[in-house]
Amino acid sequence: MKRLIVMLGCAVLVSVAPALAQTKTVKGTVTTVGANSITVNVAGKDMTFNVDTKTNVVAKGGSTKTREAQSAGKAGPGVAEMLKAGQPVEVAYHENGMHADTVRAIAAVPAPSASKADAPAKPKGMTATGVVSAVAGNSLTVKEKTGDATFTVDGKTVVSGTGLGTAGRKLQEAGGKPTLGDFVKEGDTVSVMYHEEGAAKTASTVRIVKKKM
Repeated sequence: MKRLIVMLGCAVLVSVAPALAQTKTVKGTVTTVGANSITVNVAGKDMTFNVDTKTNVVAKGGSTKTREAQSAGKAGPGVAEMLKAGQPVEVAYHENGMHADTVRAIAAVPAPSASKADAPAKPKGMTATGVVSAVAGNSLTVKEKTGDATFTVDGKTVVSGTGLGTAGRKLQEAGGKPTLGDFVKEGDTVSVMYHEEGAAKTASTVRIVKKKM
């Protein structure tokens, strides 16, 4: 029998523990203070919390107001005596019943952090494969199945392919500065990784798949 009681006691503890952990915290600005409730604007949304004698209100001058209330025969000051509309606060509450456990006055409500949805979207990477129809100093035109596509190349564009490392070193040893035209020729089959910026297509990588025979 004793063993059964212990097991039941453990079951009760396991079921109660999650309920005790359901305390949440929000920060916002007081919009309305009532006798048994307080409404706080949190990130543009009003949230109303129930307050009672168990609610701990922490605000400037609270100790003085508590002494004054006790001198008058009261248990303590009401929430309306401690908080005013427009005051920034932090509320720790239990979601079940929306009961405020603690309401603490703060200096200011932190500015909301930018969400992922507000962050600028990164350019989507795409790939095009075809035969080179034109090569210029800062552009490359590739004939795809759907037609010609012109890509902008810059100092960040990487050109890869068999033997390019050796060719690049020879150019540098000769005092020359390698350009796109030194490696990619008309008629070469290439695979271009690029991203769109407005109407422009900027090449991040140009890989030579097959040299023109």
